[in-house]
Amino acid sequence: MCRIMEQMAKEERLEKRLEMAAKILESGEMAESRVKELFNLTEKQMKAIKERVTVLA
Repeated sequence: MCRIMEQMAKEERLEKRLEMAAKILESGEMAESRVKELFNLTEKQMKAIKERVTVLA
């Protein structure tokens, strides 16, 4: 049970990181490369965020 809760918490933290990165990219306050570096994002995650930001714009 503890492992399941740990996994859920890990997934929740990842979602929060992705949300914050998307908001920063959407605002244009920081370059994509810097956001990727600060939030430790993979290319796949970065692509998904950019697509989401494009849809929201």
